[in-house]
Amino acid sequence: MSVTNTLRQDGADMHATNRVAQNHALSGAASLFEAPHETAAAPATDLVSAMKRHVRARADQLAVRFLADGDTDAHELTYAALDARARRLAAVLRRHGAPNDRVLLMLASGLDYVVSFFACQYAGMIAVPAYPPEALQSGHVERLRRMSDDCTARIAVVENASQASLRKWSSELGLHGATFVSPDEGSSHEGFCIEHAEPDAISFLQYTSGSTSSPKGVMVSHANVCVNVSAMSRGMGCRAGDRMFSWLPLYHDMGLIGGVLMPVLCGFQVTLISPLHFLESPVRWLAGIARERATVTGGPDFAYRLCTDRVRDAQLAGLDLSSLRVAFCGSEPIRQTTLDGFAARFGAHGLDPRAMYACYGLAEATLFLTGVEAGSGAPHTRFSASALALRPPVARSVTDDSEGKAVVGCGVTAFGHELAIVDPQTGERLPDRHVGEVWCGGPSITQGYWENPQATAAVFFADTPGFSGRWLRTGDLGFIHDGQLFFCGRRKDMIVLRGENVYPQDLETVLADRVEWLRRGRVSVFPVEVADGAEGIGVAAEVPRGRARQVAPETIFSAIAAALGDAFRYEAALILLLEPGDLPRTSSGKLQRSACLVAWESGALVPFAIHDARSERPHAIATRAVAQHMSGEALTPTTEIVAQVWSEVLDVPAPCASDDFFALGGRSLLAAKVASRLRERLACEVPVGIMFSHTKLQSLATALDLRRAASAENCAAISALVRRAESERVAAPLSLPQERLWMLWQIEPDSPAYNISAALSLTGPLDAGAVKSSLHALVRRHEILRTRFEDTGGAPRQIVAPLKETGDLRAAWHWEVALARGISDEAFDAQLRVRAREPFDLTRGPLFRATLFVRDDERHVLHFVMHHIIADGWSINVLLRDFSAGYRAARRSGADVTGALPALAVQYGDYAAWQRERFSVDGGARLDAQLDYWRDRLAGYDALLDLPTLHERVRRYEPRAERIGVRIPVALASRLASLARAENATLFMVLLAAFAALLSRYSGAQDVAIAVPVAGRDRLETEELIGFFVNTLAVRASVQSAMPFAMLLREIREHSIEAQANADVPFERVVAALQSGRRAGGSPLAQIKFVLHDAFDTVLDLDGVQCALVDADASDARFELALDVLREDAGGLRCVFAYAAELYDDVFVAQFARHYVELLEQITDAPLCTIGELRLDDDEAAGGSAPVAGADAL
Repeated sequence: MSVTNTLRQDGADMHATNRVAQNHALSGAASLFEAPHETAAAPATDLVSAMKRHVRARADQLAVRFLADGDTDAHELTYAALDARARRLAAVLRRHGAPNDRVLLMLASGLDYVVSFFACQYAGMIAVPAYPPEALQSGHVERLRRMSDDCTARIAVVENASQASLRKWSSELGLHGATFVSPDEGSSHEGFCIEHAEPDAISFLQYTSGSTSSPKGVMVSHANVCVNVSAMSRGMGCRAGDRMFSWLPLYHDMGLIGGVLMPVLCGFQVTLISPLHFLESPVRWLAGIARERATVTGGPDFAYRLCTDRVRDAQLAGLDLSSLRVAFCGSEPIRQTTLDGFAARFGAHGLDPRAMYACYGLAEATLFLTGVEAGSGAPHTRFSASALALRPPVARSVTDDSEGKAVVGCGVTAFGHELAIVDPQTGERLPDRHVGEVWCGGPSITQGYWENPQATAAVFFADTPGFSGRWLRTGDLGFIHDGQLFFCGRRKDMIVLRGENVYPQDLETVLADRVEWLRRGRVSVFPVEVADGAEGIGVAAEVPRGRARQVAPETIFSAIAAALGDAFRYEAALILLLEPGDLPRTSSGKLQRSACLVAWESGALVPFAIHDARSERPHAIATRAVAQHMSGEALTPTTEIVAQVWSEVLDVPAPCASDDFFALGGRSLLAAKVASRLRERLACEVPVGIMFSHTKLQSLATALDLRRAASAENCAAISALVRRAESERVAAPLSLPQERLWMLWQIEPDSPAYNISAALSLTGPLDAGAVKSSLHALVRRHEILRTRFEDTGGAPRQIVAPLKETGDLRAAWHWEVALARGISDEAFDAQLRVRAREPFDLTRGPLFRATLFVRDDERHVLHFVMHHIIADGWSINVLLRDFSAGYRAARRSGADVTGALPALAVQYGDYAAWQRERFSVDGGARLDAQLDYWRDRLAGYDALLDLPTLHERVRRYEPRAERIGVRIPVALASRLASLARAENATLFMVLLAAFAALLSRYSGAQDVAIAVPVAGRDRLETEELIGFFVNTLAVRASVQSAMPFAMLLREIREHSIEAQANADVPFERVVAALQSGRRAGGSPLAQIKFVLHDAFDTVLDLDGVQCALVDADASDARFELALDVLREDAGGLRCVFAYAAELYDDVFVAQFARHYVELLEQITDAPLCTIGELRLDDDEAAGGSAPVAGADAL
């Protein structure tokens, strides 16, 4: 086969016009688009004509099936039914728009998506595949807005249930004036379908999902799709009677074209499941293939690795994959170990290794460009690493494993297309086995980027000397060997060292294999500038916490140098050691090598240790600081500042350099206080997560010195958190946490799920007037308590009720004195719960209610209710403290309590505006880096936990909550604290690990994720504020029956520390990034919550009035099961298990609560006992029937 792999048929070649090329490519597989008895007809060159032929030929044949539950709940469409629904919806689309209008498809994967796509084709409109509404939790909103702004969509197809809330967010989503249409609109009496579409008419815009901030819409024509589907089906050897099974998302090109359009246009059945169902349980992909007897499937590299790593042996019983003939893999690069590992793991279950099908393509070429010979498997070839490093590089096959580099071939060029390997500098074609840029030509090359001629001209060209027809510069490097394309990586990532080509992947593989202290798969190699403008090697690598952190950075630097020297005789000019999750990656998880240097030089990437061999470079000081510490020389003054702050916050005498923060009694809230004080004294950013990644005093001081050294040179200035002008503050933007609750409230405005309630029992001679005066002053002091929310079409704002000259704030909050004399405690408790559940109107307010109940002359209950959007648990302590001070002042000086409650330095509105600026100053890189950590940490989590419920979970259960409480006595709490200190952990970590172990015992799950709220107050200025700062993290643990509890505790400790270090990114953005919408349980990602509270400050000085906290929580269940552990003044702990009453009964939850305390007893006695050895009375762990002693219903 020639270098350029030119294909000719009947005299038609690639030097003909594009239209001739289209017909030529289609003629090679015309039967796939023709009905029986119509073989003489010309092949279809548009989707409308192709579908009409199928409807005439196979009206009653199944076209698409969708398994709504991911398993067996099948919904089906024949070709005739698909055609009828598409015609009905096309009529609706034409009522609201015109030909070539853009239609945004905001639907979950399923039949509605397929119908809506074809409706756009029938209507002569341009489909724009987009994210479903469940994915629109902050993380995807900005990208969708850019897509919408770019394509100016006139219509959005959205499920009925989502339209009301999305209309309110139309501006944020870029849907200015767009019409919302439901996929099932239209009457059976109406229908519309154009006669045909022109081959060059645009069928849809495929927005690229790369790392750029502005997505580009690839214009895919009808002919592009028809030709590419024809070439793909021919390359994969598809035939009549085939069956496709796909989980791929339909808003990506591989899912839409490869997973739906290919089988539908080729006349064979496809069965779909949701990507969420696959990610929840990867075995569903394999089980679906076996059950449906699928012959064709596919996915990116990570999906095959996910199945190999996460599908358990017990799930494979009876699995038969013998029907599978093609399993395509099109990720870049395709790893030999991935395909070999998948084939080996599932070969015993009927998988033929020859089914593995490596291919190459990209959106700008519609999808498919090259593929191996169907049925040959995906063998790799070993090439000389030294020959590939030559200038120019050459591919020479070798048999010596020690010298060879394994590369998976991506096959031959698609029928009717041409591929050339080109010198990107000269534009000249290169011979076989020479590495160059991959250029491709043919009828699958799309028309460019929508409304972006500059970007189009950069990569698309036509009729250039030597390249007739339409061509694409891919930006990829590769070579041809034995007629196959071998992919080498992205051109921009190549390093030229001493005249030799250096491929980053080769170096990364060696470092991962030979340097044990680096995270596997988290190493990036990139070019850096050295002397005289030459290129050198830069390395950025994540170092896991735990044992690796006990190694001096110099040791890791030396190991990296030795590995590169031994394998390649290279040396690194720059080495950056990073925290887990810090390495730049794209939204799909691919390494962004070229972004490492940019991020470091801009200050967005802050290593904890740096080796810079280049002379007089600004970061040489960082290496010297580390070396100084390791050699035992005098330490920086930062150590003294850290010691002073620790002493103040922990109330301990001067700590020494080797002391551990948590061993001295530190915990999460205290870590936040330390971070805020260090930030003030060091005048630099100190994220609270650094307290968890550097727990020893000297380690923390050194890390802060490194951070300051980097910041001084590179970091963009971040505005101080200061009081803003009143005009800015009274209409401030929502904070990131508030944005989440605002969206949830709009969906369910009458839900009390986010009401916060607190009640104080007051015994003694209470002055009711002083109570009101104190609360009035409190509302005056904290603007958030007199705030409502408004959305006038732009971004929502929080509106603060202004202070009037008279000081009258009666309309801004609710105050009431209510008589409750002579009623029973049970009746009074019921009254409290009713008031606690009264919903708030966030747009009208007020959002703070206070009621003083008079039980008798010297017995009162003061009841507060607030919406969570204005307060959190920390806020309750602030409120109680300020109330106490105001009450005493009012008793002494009447209504004027200004002296006791002076104006705050900043208000919550100041914080909200500052937070928005903080995360936009670097273009969002800080949040993106943390989001990458969560993608990695939570990838493939396959919940739900199978706890014993009263009945099967439905899509939405009634959120009514019930509560059961148990107490942990002081003696046991003390032993738990001792265990935490012995394991260099916190009490929180011990309690969480025990909770995870018990959940595993009950559910049988070995993979457990638990939602954990964190305070979010990492600045000193926020400590005295009332407001909503909380974020939720998902702590994931692998719980094995043979694992000692102490080992599980260490894993929980490591993951908790990592989570805290990445705690800024809002939970909803994590959920969106993982495409984990609200599941059958109602809670996204994690169905179980755990939180350890500090004790509320109820020891209040109220001039002789005794105060006690009354349980008045009557909120709905935000999670199906939640454990709140409260510290008690006497030193014990109180555990409150809140549960969804519709899912669980009190007998089960009471037993679970009792078993939790039993488990805590055992782990303090024997922390090395394995999880499987922990005894549970009535050891059934599946819900008992006997009443449980020691558990109280609340």
